[in-house]
Amino acid sequence: MLQQRPRFASSSLMRRLAALGLTAIVTTGLLAAPSQAAPDSPVASAAETTTDLGVAVGLSSVADLAVGAGRVFVSAGDRIVVTDAAGGVTGAITGLSQVHGLALTPDGTRLYAALYGSDEVAEIDTADLTILRRIGLAAHPCPSTLALTGDRLWIGRGCGQNWQAGVIGLDVTQAAPVPIVLASRLYSAPAIAAAGGTLVAGETYSSPATLWVYDIGQAAPALRGTISGFTYRTAGIREVALTSDGSAAVTAAGDPTRFTRYDITALSRTGSYGGYSASPVSVAISADDATIAGGRRSGTDLTLYDAATGAELLQTDNPAGNLVAGSIAFSGADVYALLRAPGDRLHLWRLPGVALPPSLLTLTTSPRVLTGMEVLTTGQLTRADGSPVGAQPLTVTRRLPDGTDEPLDGVTTATDGTFTISDTPPGVGEVIYTVAWAGDDASRAGRAEAAVIVQHRSSLTMTGPALGATGTPLHVSGVLKTGGNPPPPGSTLTLQRTVQDDDSPSTTLPTVPVNDDGTFTFTYTPATSGRHIYHAQWSGNDLSEPAESLYRVTVNDG
Repeated sequence: MLQQRPRFASSSLMRRLAALGLTAIVTTGLLAAPSQAAPDSPVASAAETTTDLGVAVGLSSVADLAVGAGRVFVSAGDRIVVTDAAGGVTGAITGLSQVHGLALTPDGTRLYAALYGSDEVAEIDTADLTILRRIGLAAHPCPSTLALTGDRLWIGRGCGQNWQAGVIGLDVTQAAPVPIVLASRLYSAPAIAAAGGTLVAGETYSSPATLWVYDIGQAAPALRGTISGFTYRTAGIREVALTSDGSAAVTAAGDPTRFTRYDITALSRTGSYGGYSASPVSVAISADDATIAGGRRSGTDLTLYDAATGAELLQTDNPAGNLVAGSIAFSGADVYALLRAPGDRLHLWRLPGVALPPSLLTLTTSPRVLTGMEVLTTGQLTRADGSPVGAQPLTVTRRLPDGTDEPLDGVTTATDGTFTISDTPPGVGEVIYTVAWAGDDASRAGRAEAAVIVQHRSSLTMTGPALGATGTPLHVSGVLKTGGNPPPPGSTLTLQRTVQDDDSPSTTLPTVPVNDDGTFTFTYTPATSGRHIYHAQWSGNDLSEPAESLYRVTVNDG
């Protein structure tokens, strides 16, 4: 029996890609690395799905998922909902009492379910969804969390927060398994993970919260040591994930509000993923140990990190609901998670291919064009290392200034990944072109956006006498038109005068107001003779191009 020291319960998603004048945008996969431009609303994948599982669970209920062999199993109160790999519901296992944690064998033939309400673990044949047996745990009630290594099923159990929780193990090859007791005086049912001969149990609903590390790679499991919650100021561990060899653990906890990595051999913290924001509630590690998936209940739902560097690979939200604690799972390059939607309905969120290396999609277009002009947008699609992807179909859409999205004809990349899009947008204002690639088995989906400002054609004319005399006022008039319409109210012109055959520099004259109908006048009395040139300019605006005009007059001595 482990001796416990006293503890106490814890009290405790680029705006615009293309701004005015920006002509080139680069995105990698779903969301670019911090040094690259990123899309407004990152799309996890062209095939991303969110499925209503047809069940509702209360806020105090626990939901878990297990993925493998082309199927997904979701615990939901008195049942386990079964879907195919795409998220389509295919069946259910019913007649269960408060299903909590799930664990699936590597070959996907057996599913284990912790039945919190009946103090049992159910062993289920996944071929026909029948319950093969129920293993009673009356002496170790309230099984909650599960982890499976070889023939041993590890169970974090505990009824409430009363220092009676612990961890046990079962040899599931035995007809009547005898529980192996690892811990029996924990504050509440722990979060557990097991791999590579190591089991880690994280204290939940406790502050500080310690990690208990066990050596389970031998007949008699033994405590290897602890990672102190006092030392690292850890509170309320929600989930623990282990690398495949059991050498490192990553936790999601109420505090610190980052995903924390620990060296299980040295029993020390080695780093973290993500900045300080909403508390993490779920974490998972890909089978190749290259990618960390972390989830939060508010803010950004899901973030993927490079396990080695900590770089963010993906940030994405799902408006269907809030992420369920402890509900992220990898299946190859795919990621699955559970969402709690309004009415407490469970949704299965599938993000295919997100753990693949990113693609690199570049897009370049003109910053401005005039109405009726053709817009040429060029780009290139490659893999992250710059190697070509060959001929690949791309979808193209444009967003008009009124917010309307319209599909355009798709394009196919050349063998080197290059492509060109030709379009003549209607109207005036900002037009955003979006190009998307669905990804393949080697690279994840990619998307890029580029914006062009479509402007009215403008014209500026001035008229006045061809001859003038010094000391005699010159009366000049003119018209400014923008797209055939008057300019915006309050428009003004800048005015400069140059005298040819005169060494003096150009003179800036007072600005000229433009009337609401586009007409304007100004009067100037020349003091010197010579060839006078008046240069009027309008600076333009987002909807109309700039305009300028010259007026020439010969001034003789008066």
